[in-house]
Amino acid sequence: MTPAHGAPSDHPAPRARRSGREPVTDEMVARLRVQARTDPASGLPALAEALRGRAYGRPEPRPEDAVPLLEESAGIYRALVADGCTEHLAAAARALASLALQLSLAHADGPALAARREAADLARRAEADQPVEGLGQAAVLHADLAHGLAEAGRFDEAVDAARTVADRSRAVTEPGGSDLAWRLLDLTVLLRLADRTEEAVAVEHEALARLREGRTDPARSPVPALRTAGAALWFADLGRAEQSHRLLADAARSCELLPARGDAGDFGFNEGLRSALFARSGVRDEQAAADAPDPLALGVDPGRPLQPVLGLSLHHWSFSLRESFEDGLATLARAVEAVIGRPEPTDHLPDEDDPSEHPDDPLPLPEDRALLAALGTLTRRLDLRRAVRGDHPTYYAHLTLPRLRRSVRIERRLHATGPTDDTHRLVRALTDLAMAQLVHGAHAEATATLHEAHTLAVRPEAPEGR
Repeated sequence: MTPAHGAPSDHPAPRARRSGREPVTDEMVARLRVQARTDPASGLPALAEALRGRAYGRPEPRPEDAVPLLEESAGIYRALVADGCTEHLAAAARALASLALQLSLAHADGPALAARREAADLARRAEADQPVEGLGQAAVLHADLAHGLAEAGRFDEAVDAARTVADRSRAVTEPGGSDLAWRLLDLTVLLRLADRTEEAVAVEHEALARLREGRTDPARSPVPALRTAGAALWFADLGRAEQSHRLLADAARSCELLPARGDAGDFGFNEGLRSALFARSGVRDEQAAADAPDPLALGVDPGRPLQPVLGLSLHHWSFSLRESFEDGLATLARAVEAVIGRPEPTDHLPDEDDPSEHPDDPLPLPEDRALLAALGTLTRRLDLRRAVRGDHPTYYAHLTLPRLRRSVRIERRLHATGPTDDTHRLVRALTDLAMAQLVHGAHAEATATLHEAHTLAVRPEAPEGR
């Protein structure tokens, strides 16, 4: 599978470190400073690249250490390309992209966005001078720019940048290639944030059509079922019940073509895709929570609504790179604890549907219907945030599936105790669970879960768009 978009892992340390040579040290930088003074033509580019390498000299670079080095590197490159020289444009774009990431992690929003814009422009100039055959650095950095603009709340500009990337991907992605699917998924999220829902729906229909026309074999890969289930989840959120119902049936049929048990060969890609689809359907959850009564507004800062922006690892969407994201996660966990009367585990949650777990004391659920509904909403928001943190769980069956099964249990209880208006909540929880089962390779279980969701979703009396 090809990388999705301009995630931080698309901006690794310089080539010298990737090729297995010694990491850049302070002594190396000092020697190159001397060379830059005595032989600027060779010394300055080498120093700029070394400074970038030194900024990433730790396993987890800290912004306070990395930003000064990257600012110096970017300054050198700016001078090198200021007179129209094209030789160092691509390297300059990489340096500015690295600086933008660290500035964003340091919460310097304005400078980070300016650096992203400059990086994308430098890459565009580089490819105008030397055209590339594939997607190219300029498109990847325009994807970064789109997410930076979205984080700043400039959604229409973000859409323009993302559409540029999608157009480029259409031109260079082979049939069945994964890159365009990711670009179109990004574009639907940004269009939704810009309140351009009909355009987003049109892009989603294009993505589904390309999936059907592509080379992905539904008898071997869970991606068609996963992608279609994610579309059903989103269309249900938009109130398009008939389309959602039809897509759930398509997803179940795709599942039926899979072997009962799959392997974990593409686990990272599949889990990343699930997280992105899950986050897209959760845009509404996070936005609505800002105006919701307590406890549903917990973890959301009304002064700065958390918007989906590129997450901390490849293929993941996150609601913020900020500390407020982690703070909100902890606040939501405490709210769940207050409802259920016991601590909310941060790692292993006993799986009540797994006989090997044998929980002696199953999760207590409140009798009060309003509290039960609040618990269902809180746990989904918790699951949503956990899914997009950037952690690829090693033990998926212990970390992800039990939580989604818990959500299904809550929604089943809610559905059994009240009117059928809550059916859509149970259908959503079942679809969430089925997508995770597909990632886990539990294809037979996912098929049964999707069939149940499809059956529950039959509401012929509900007009389309309600």
